Amino acid sequence: MNLTALRERLKNHLDYSPDLQAFNDQMDHLLNEAYLSLWTAKRWVFSQKLSLFQFQPDILPTRDVIAPSASVNANLTKGSRRVTFSANIDRLSPEVWEGTIFDVDNFEYIISKVVSQQEILLDRPFIGTTKADSTGWVIKKRYYNLPQDCLELLSLSHRDNPSNVGSGALPPYGKLRAILPRRDEELNLRTDYKAAYAEAFVWTPPRNIPPGEKLTLAQYNREDNTGFANNTYLEVCWAFVNEYGLLGALSQPETIKFVRNGGTVGLTVNFVSWDNQPIIADSWQSKDTVPSQYEGYRKIIFWNANFNRATGERLGLPAWKFFNNGGLTRNTSSYLGNIIAADTVSSVNVPYFNCIDSGNPRYIEIDGQHLLIRPYPRVDAWDVTVTQQAGGDDFSKVPQQFLRYGEMRYIYKPQLLAEGTDSPQFPYEFHQLIVSKALEEVYLKLGNISMSETYRRRIDNDMKQLEKRYCDHIDSSVVRGRFNIGATEGFAPYDWTSLRKLS
Repeated sequence: MNLTALRERLKNHLDYSPDLQAFNDQMDHLLNEAYLSLWTAKRWVFSQKLSLFQFQPDILPTRDVIAPSASVNANLTKGSRRVTFSANIDRLSPEVWEGTIFDVDNFEYIISKVVSQQEILLDRPFIGTTKADSTGWVIKKRYYNLPQDCLELLSLSHRDNPSNVGSGALPPYGKLRAILPRRDEELNLRTDYKAAYAEAFVWTPPRNIPPGEKLTLAQYNREDNTGFANNTYLEVCWAFVNEYGLLGALSQPETIKFVRNGGTVGLTVNFVSWDNQPIIADSWQSKDTVPSQYEGYRKIIFWNANFNRATGERLGLPAWKFFNNGGLTRNTSSYLGNIIAADTVSSVNVPYFNCIDSGNPRYIEIDGQHLLIRPYPRVDAWDVTVTQQAGGDDFSKVPQQFLRYGEMRYIYKPQLLAEGTDSPQFPYEFHQLIVSKALEEVYLKLGNISMSETYRRRIDNDMKQLEKRYCDHIDSSVVRGRFNIGATEGFAPYDWTSLRKLS
């Protein structure tokens, strides 16, 4: 059943079915709460994802080199947070390396911002001696983010996926043991220890991204027909996205009506705080000793797909989707990329109508808290070396990479049911269980305890059937008993008299 069918089933049980959008939205909220409650009740086999986990070897002066250079030197100034390199480093991207460790002179700094592939900003001023061509630096990725939709990590393993190392040999692959922080502290495991493979991972306190606040919308005229049409509406909101590409909670949404007699228009999104101040990070200044307030916090925008763009009315709960960059031609490497505003700007333009492609991915409700782990030891090896290939007319650039992947299995958070055709990622034969769970809450809210208890008992019975079919069951392992050793040399002879016949 899709959301419309679930809603009608719920109304049928209540024997009350007004055709009011506000009432339908309340029913959808109850169904989503029931859906997520059942989803997180057990470690269901249908609630799990299997994906690859990329380990990042250290960035070194002599490792991340594009010929014909011999090494990439760092320019360090005592008392300054700015570090520049003598050449571009392909792997030095904000999504991977911001917030990681820059080690020089046996002292560790945190990379506050990756300005470019040749420049970074540290979280504190450099305290060593000024060096114009330092080669004693290393960038380490000690902590890894789990996927944004990860509710619980079930397994992380080194396996022969995606490539088998060696000719049929068994490399040192296996599952990484999960270690709680307290146990890690008791064992006093070396934080900076590195190896070719990790044996375990340590749970790390999560990262928290602040929520978006407000926005204002404006339009500007375009001289072609690639923008938004006259007398149409669009609902927009935004969220912070930090250095790792991790999203925060959504801002307050706003709706705009595009008005122009002839031609099309573009959209300008302005990011403001609750007291109407622009949300913008100051550019780096030579005497900065700490990062500015919004340094590294970019802004990403979303549009509501569950929306009547002709009348400006919601069709149900909002279904927020990413804006893609779009363009005059599809054949660009950035066409499908998300529109992200830099931390040093307070607004962003949406110039094309094709920026709101209906196939864009949907935002999953995120509260801004993201799980982290620390592999132990830190992985500093790779299976595949990818050499750089410059972009051409017929293909995009292939950057230099050093690839090693693990295999990860985790319980994921499903997207909420918003559009009428959204169907729960739940076994079809148990969709009624979602309705029963919602009815339990409805009758509890109405004060009808007996009816609420009736549905609770029904849920308990149905849950037993769901568990039998869709929960992990560990098979028992039969172990053969050992032979007894007799008084004489060797094993005791088999006792044929132990055989029994049916009478």
